[in-house]
Amino acid sequence: MADELQPRTAPDISAGEPGSPSRRALVLSGVAALTGAASGCAALTHPAPPMSAAEQAVPPTSPAPRGRLEGRVALVTGAARGIGRSIAVACAREGADVVGLDICALVSQAVPYPAATRDDLSHTQALVEQQGRRFLPVVADVRDAAALRKAVDDAVGAMGRLDVLVANAGIQVPVKLAVMDDRAWQDVIDVNLTGVGNALRAAMPHMVRQQGGRMIAIASVEGRRGTSFAAQYNASKWGVIGLVKSAALELGEHGITVNAVCPTAVDTPLFRNQAVETAIMPPGAPHAVPERLIVAASEKLHPLRVPWIEPEDVAAVVVFLASPEARYVSGAAFDVTAGLGAQYTA
Repeated sequence: MADELQPRTAPDISAGEPGSPSRRALVLSGVAALTGAASGCAALTHPAPPMSAAEQAVPPTSPAPRGRLEGRVALVTGAARGIGRSIAVACAREGADVVGLDICALVSQAVPYPAATRDDLSHTQALVEQQGRRFLPVVADVRDAAALRKAVDDAVGAMGRLDVLVANAGIQVPVKLAVMDDRAWQDVIDVNLTGVGNALRAAMPHMVRQQGGRMIAIASVEGRRGTSFAAQYNASKWGVIGLVKSAALELGEHGITVNAVCPTAVDTPLFRNQAVETAIMPPGAPHAVPERLIVAASEKLHPLRVPWIEPEDVAAVVVFLASPEARYVSGAAFDVTAGLGAQYTA
C-alpha cells in the first residue's frame, strides 16, 4: 500500500523555507487543491468528523416526505454506507422499496481505506425498514457483469419491478499517474466506469419492458475538471458523464431518463482519509496536517463556505431525479458542489 500511495505527490513548490509564512500559505493552497471525491464509505483513519446525518433514520435537514416514490422499487449500488446508504434511506422515506447492493468486501488492495461489511449493509437495511419499506440486501461486485445481471434479475423477481437504478459504487486511489501501478489504474476504472456501465446494462431490459424508468449515476465534480493526484479517478468520472449522455439518447424512446449527479467533497472516508490529504500536500508540508487547517482551506475553496457536503445533500438530488417532477430531465449532469462548479465552464 505504501508503495502505491506515494507521499507528497503534489507538484513541487519550492518557494519559501519550511515553517515560513510563504511555505504555510503554500501548504494551505495545496490543501485547497482538493476539489472533492464523489463517493465511498469506510471507517476513518484519523479523527472522525461529526457523524453524518445520513446515519439517522430521518436526518434533520430532510424535507418532509411527500410520497414521490410511492409504489416504486429502487436499486442502489454501493449501498452499505456513505452516499449509497443515504440514497437508500432517502428513497425509502419517499415511499420506495429498496434493493441495496454492495460487495461488502475489500474492493482493491490499492484502496487506502477499509472496506464496507455485511454489518454495514444490515445497518442500511435497518434504517430503510424504519421507514416502513422493504429492503432486499444483495452482495455482488459491480465489476462482474454476469453476476450483476443475475443479481438484478433476482431482485426484480423478488420485488416485482425495477423503477429506479442508482449506480453509486465507486472507489478512489490518490496517486500520480507517473507512479501509478496497474492495479491502482485498473481497479478504479473497473469499479467507477465499467461498474456503472454494467449496472445500466443489467437494469435496461427490465425498464425497457416496463417502458419507463430512472437511471442515475453518481459522477463527481472531478468529472468536470482535472486534478494532479488521481488521473484515473477523474477519467472514470468524466467517462460516467459521457456514458450517461449516450444512454439518455439511446433509451429516451422507451421513457427512460438517464442523469448524473456530480458532488464536490462529501463527508465520507473516500475524501476524509490520510492518503488523499497526503497526496495533495506540497513538499515540506507536515506529514499530518491539523484537521482545522484542512477544514479552513476546504471552506475557502467552496463559495458557500462549507468544507464539504453531507451524503444526504447528494441523496436529495437523486430523489428529485427519480421522481415524477423530473420526468423531462435526461442526459444532464447535476452539480452539488457548494458553488465550486462556478469555476469551470458551462
